[in-house]
Amino acid sequence: MKRCFTPIAGVFLFFLSLCAVSAAHAQDTASAAGGSAAAVQSILDLLREKRIISADEAAALGRDSGNGQASGRELQGLVDLLKQKGVLGSDDLAVLARDQAGSTASAGKMKLPSEDRGFVKILRERWVKNRNRAADFDELAAENGDAEDLIGRMRVMGAISAREAEELDRLYRDTYLSGAVSTVMAAKEKEYLERIRKNVAWELDEKIQNKFKEQWTQNIRLSGDFRLRYEGEFFDENNGEIGRIDKPGEPANSTIDRHLLRIRGRIGVDAKVADDFAVGIGLATGSTSNPVSTNQTLGDSFNKKTITLDKALLKWSPAPSFTAWGGRHPNPWFYSDLVWDADVNFDGVTLQYTPQLSDAWSVFVNAGAYPLQEVELSQHDKWLFGGQLGVKYRRWDRLTAKLAVAYYDFENTVGVPNGFVGDTTNDFTAPQFQQKGNTLSAISRDLQGNPTKLGYAAAYKELNITGSLDIGVWDPVHIVLLADYVDNLGFDKQQVDARAGAGTATGADVKKQTVGYQLGVTVGYPKLQEFGDWNVMLAYKYLEPDAVMDAFTDSDFHLGGTNAKGWIAGADLGLAKNVWLSTKWLTANEISGPPLAIDVFQFNVNAKF
Repeated sequence: MKRCFTPIAGVFLFFLSLCAVSAAHAQDTASAAGGSAAAVQSILDLLREKRIISADEAAALGRDSGNGQASGRELQGLVDLLKQKGVLGSDDLAVLARDQAGSTASAGKMKLPSEDRGFVKILRERWVKNRNRAADFDELAAENGDAEDLIGRMRVMGAISAREAEELDRLYRDTYLSGAVSTVMAAKEKEYLERIRKNVAWELDEKIQNKFKEQWTQNIRLSGDFRLRYEGEFFDENNGEIGRIDKPGEPANSTIDRHLLRIRGRIGVDAKVADDFAVGIGLATGSTSNPVSTNQTLGDSFNKKTITLDKALLKWSPAPSFTAWGGRHPNPWFYSDLVWDADVNFDGVTLQYTPQLSDAWSVFVNAGAYPLQEVELSQHDKWLFGGQLGVKYRRWDRLTAKLAVAYYDFENTVGVPNGFVGDTTNDFTAPQFQQKGNTLSAISRDLQGNPTKLGYAAAYKELNITGSLDIGVWDPVHIVLLADYVDNLGFDKQQVDARAGAGTATGADVKKQTVGYQLGVTVGYPKLQEFGDWNVMLAYKYLEPDAVMDAFTDSDFHLGGTNAKGWIAGADLGLAKNVWLSTKWLTANEISGPPLAIDVFQFNVNAKF
């Protein structure tokens, strides 16, 4: 009930104000006055039944309305009485007020969210921009029956200002209501607006908002999800032999198919601790040695599973267009899995600036610094510095386009060889986590000259250009196009040859392969929320060996890393609210080197709250 009484109060007071204005004007018909009086009397009867007011109070307030002469004085008295009792509304009052509003207004109501998702998206954007809690809005929209209720609720909760509420009301009437209702409301607007503003509605709204701020439960959001996955990994029988990166000299599987059952569980708490500050804590399955996966593979004699700290952040938002993140937080970039796996979270500090240039155009700027490895006895700590500049064009729900250029600079990540057998001075230059695909150099060797520890032979300074086009003409079905391109500008062939060939008799001649790209299309519902929601996708990916650092790219395609090309196809289907099936087929071959063809099939059952 607490989540509902504020919009109810807004609708109730708005209705009372309209009744008061109608009663004060002689040009209104007697039948209209009688209807207003009947509405007031119905509300008084309901309040008396609920034991909110006494019979004497109801009789005193409704004496004149019973004769069809409801006046502003009696309405004001009712409002004052409700304020004194701390009662601001109920579900019954909201329903009654809407029923009494008349068939003309009802005909113009936009029921949420099915009849016109476009206007709901506009409201959702305002809410997320100022409160950053998309799930709260989805719950709010499901509980409210019409657009005006939802706008009033957003204003009371502080997601929009009074001026913006007026603008959204005007947009709703001009664009989404039927022509007849829009004309009537526009004609009455100048007459009613100032009177309503001077009435007690705004005053009560402010008090309601302050009351919500004092309730700590309104500032905390709990969320989570679970995924059960079957995964089949299929290797071509003609694949060549590949070695393990973490244990040079030992072979890795390249020919034996695998069938896995995996789970993933995540839970998070986000809390607004002050007007401009919020904190977030998240736990997830997975391990502390793999940044690109939160999966737990079943099949360890029923052993318990590991839970890790996946998120711990402080967010500062002094203005709607500026946000600073500190700690361990989700990926801040506009990206695809060509460069970053979806499970990678970032440790460090990120600044985001998103000014709105016009109704359709906005700009976003991201910048961050992230420690990769702190080395106690060395000044050569490993860092990632990143920056991104992008532009977004949005024409309501019909078309959304985004284009961004990013630069990721990995510092002190090149492997440095030790001076002699048994020396471990430069062992720290080996990466703490790798997948496969990048050109490597030997950091340590045994007496026979065989590598025992490997590091990156190339530096990684990645230029990434990402674009998307969301076509929503057939909303709720969308067509989303994706294009992503990356080039490693840090690759220096002469230096790579020297590092890769160090300690060998013949040296090395490494081909420069530093480009990657991905093209994809998704058709269907952008977000699966209900039974029957669906989407399908198809993409082609091409990622050369040294295009990106192999540690952080997609861990599913070609079973992780770079030096791969191939196709990805998938589909999602909603089973119930917040429950859906998803499936994906990834088929990939090597770009260079020994043959290595790997197909991956995934079937998931997903649920979230």
